Amino acid sequence: MNNINQDVVFLIAAVVLLLLFVILIGLIQFYNEFVAELQYLNSEIERTDGDERAYWLSRRRRLWLSLLPFVKY
Repeated sequence: MNNINQDVVFLIAAVVLLLLFVILIGLIQFYNEFVAELQYLNSEIERTDGDERAYWLSRRRRLWLSLLPFVKY
């Protein structure tokens, strides 16, 4: 009986570790995409002026707001 409990605990721990690993990979991928988009927007902001610059500034603001779960980019 004790051996079965240890096996169940081991399986639950393995599933939890696998789930944490998948979540970590997803967060790393999200971070890389976010930083790449932010660098692109910053380069466009440096390159432009006037109305076009205001557009890129608003896009960067929306990108930062997209970190909130209820705001879409």
